[in-house]
Amino acid sequence: MMNSIKRIGIIGNGAVGLLMASVLADDYDVTLYGRIGSADPLFITRTGVTEGTARVSLRSSQTLQETDEDLFFVTTKAHQVEEATARLSGKVPVFICSNGIAHLEYAKRRGFHLGVVEHGVTKRGHEVEHRGLGRIRIGSTSGLHPLSFQESPLHIVWEEDIEQVVIEKLFANAIINPITALCRVPNGALAGSPYREIAQSIYDELVPLFAQQVSFSYIETIIERTAQNRSSMLRDVEEGRPTEVDAILKPVIEKAKQMQISLTVIPLLHKLILGASASC
Repeated sequence: MMNSIKRIGIIGNGAVGLLMASVLADDYDVTLYGRIGSADPLFITRTGVTEGTARVSLRSSQTLQETDEDLFFVTTKAHQVEEATARLSGKVPVFICSNGIAHLEYAKRRGFHLGVVEHGVTKRGHEVEHRGLGRIRIGSTSGLHPLSFQESPLHIVWEEDIEQVVIEKLFANAIINPITALCRVPNGALAGSPYREIAQSIYDELVPLFAQQVSFSYIETIIERTAQNRSSMLRDVEEGRPTEVDAILKPVIEKAKQMQISLTVIPLLHKLILGASASC
């Protein structure tokens, strides 16, 4: 399996799915799977820090055949992961790249693998704006041999400890997303008062819940590196869309209950975000 990847299936045609499809189409035979398929090829236009156009086929995820692809990336929202992967057995590697930790146990149970997307991207129709370069970090908790990909702006890298990477991303999302969404500020605002204190108090509640160590300076680095960004949760609230707050904070709240650790700030933020997005 080492480098015999020719055909890549991407499940989820949101911003991340379209970005990945448009870049990977330069080197691979890419099929995008969405809620609705199309007889005609899909043309994706990419602007921003990278530019290009790509022609990929779009199929309904209801018609997905595992054997049609050498590898799958799942880029749906977290609450759609189980439905999106129902037709997959894991014989062909499946990398779940959704936010949060809700899919961690599910991935392990199904023999799937994990991915973390660090690129900034937004979409309008079939146009994507690539707003920030990062990496796509992938890895396995079930002993899959490292895979390598053609060098591309996606910068796909193999991580030996992907679970650590997923937990770090959760910390960043659980801290940055709710504050920016409620206070309607770009990420960079969190470096200063009063936002920094709120960030610190969320961080303090997260630390005892995980065996993995994540330093506060790591969160500060992310805030600095994405200072100009408006978080996905902020954009969802502004545009009246449902947010991913349940995917990001609910599993944390449930984990704390199981561990009999009491939280105050995180459940409050969870309710405030639900309230803010309901009132849009």
